[in-house]
Amino acid sequence: MKRSRLCAALLCGAVGASLLVTPALAAAPNDMRHHWAQTQVYTLMEHGIIAGYSDHTFRPDQPVSRQEAAGLIYNLLAQKGVDFQTTDLPVFGDSSQDDTPQVGGAQTSLPQGDEEIPQQVLDDWKEYLESLQRPTDSDNGSEQESPEETLPAEEPVLPIYTDLDDSWAKDKILTLEVNGVLPQDGTTLFRPFQNLTRGEAAMLLYNSIRRWPDQLTFFSLPSNVTPFYDMAGRPEEEAVNYLHQMGLVSGREDGCYHPDDSITRAEYSVLLLNLSGYPLMTDVQFDPLPVCTVIPTPYISQVYPSQAWVGCEPTSLLMGLKAKGYAQGVTLDQFLADMPKTSSNPAKGFVGSPYVPSETLRTTIYPAPLAAYGRQYGNVVDFSGKSVEELREEVLLGNPVVIYVTLYWKQPYYRNFNIEGTTQRLLRNNHAVLVCGYDSTTQMYYIADPYNINDRYHDYFYWISADVLDPLYMVRQHAVAVE
Repeated sequence: MKRSRLCAALLCGAVGASLLVTPALAAAPNDMRHHWAQTQVYTLMEHGIIAGYSDHTFRPDQPVSRQEAAGLIYNLLAQKGVDFQTTDLPVFGDSSQDDTPQVGGAQTSLPQGDEEIPQQVLDDWKEYLESLQRPTDSDNGSEQESPEETLPAEEPVLPIYTDLDDSWAKDKILTLEVNGVLPQDGTTLFRPFQNLTRGEAAMLLYNSIRRWPDQLTFFSLPSNVTPFYDMAGRPEEEAVNYLHQMGLVSGREDGCYHPDDSITRAEYSVLLLNLSGYPLMTDVQFDPLPVCTVIPTPYISQVYPSQAWVGCEPTSLLMGLKAKGYAQGVTLDQFLADMPKTSSNPAKGFVGSPYVPSETLRTTIYPAPLAAYGRQYGNVVDFSGKSVEELREEVLLGNPVVIYVTLYWKQPYYRNFNIEGTTQRLLRNNHAVLVCGYDSTTQMYYIADPYNINDRYHDYFYWISADVLDPLYMVRQHAVAVE
């Protein structure tokens, strides 16, 4: 059963090269196969609103950054034909040397010192502010000036973001700022590389609809919509409740909106599609998968020298991280020391010690907390519940997967364990390995097994048939993928 990595590489040939082929423009990223937002993302891509990465992935479960979010909503608004107010406004210098009070990310008086602002810039900005202050008469479409609400000409409000020099979306961010779309936090920082929150995403949509109601208001109001109780008193409360009533945003299973959580690229794509009004394009096309993939993986033993006798799950994950270029300087002992631990519940962390076998503790860690820990080092996802077809596709795409099976691939057996005061019947002969290759012609998986107890001084890689692996994986469908 055991074979060398060289043999595996020869069996799969030039698989690595096949993964680098530039895909056809019409093909959807392969990491969207089986994803719940597959059709929404594909629709936006076909309309030219959104794109994947250069490696032809979309990474749907990664958080979207604030600059990405701004650039994407700008693309959508431009395609919908909104009339952007554009003014060539400078972004002024270091705010740490400026004592002017800041309100909503904007400066409330002119910069002091030698910096000269062109008169045309001031005139254009004054005209824009006056246009926002003037109410519209719905009967005749005429506008009436409201002088008492218009700021004096000598104190125009100028946007001042001091952290956009390295942002590819700088011009789009400034345009959205000028048009009142961006959520504000009262500072001079936009934080382009920070994750966008679900609350901020709602504000982007809400501000866009209020700014351009004619181009973006085309929704029907659903009935019997219950407000989210975690939004009471929040600055985004009005925006979230309005969008929820319009059917544009939804909460989670617990009935909350979770405004402070980061929003993923897939979730944000769904919001953009809802805002666009584009019909779903369900005929999604993908590039063909490679026939065989073997992922070069540095071997780590749980046995020698660490003697982590029951640490198969984190050891397998560390191999997967290193195979994808993460955690390069991290040793197994460091990785085990920092891992979350718990007294009895593997849903919260590793139970007991990875160095000490136990007859009374269920010494393991479930995929969710293991994946959460792995995300400190790289793009790690809880892959639990996926089918064997999805497992194979993930590996063929070059992503190693930690799977929970049984020791020596034996039939599972069970015993009762005390989990936080309750009795649970759990699999006793648990073991985790790293799937780092698959050959669809032979239906064989390539395994990096951390438990090299029979030859502790050598790497333990081998091929195993799908007839053996698939049914044992399907017992629990516990898995963690590194992408």
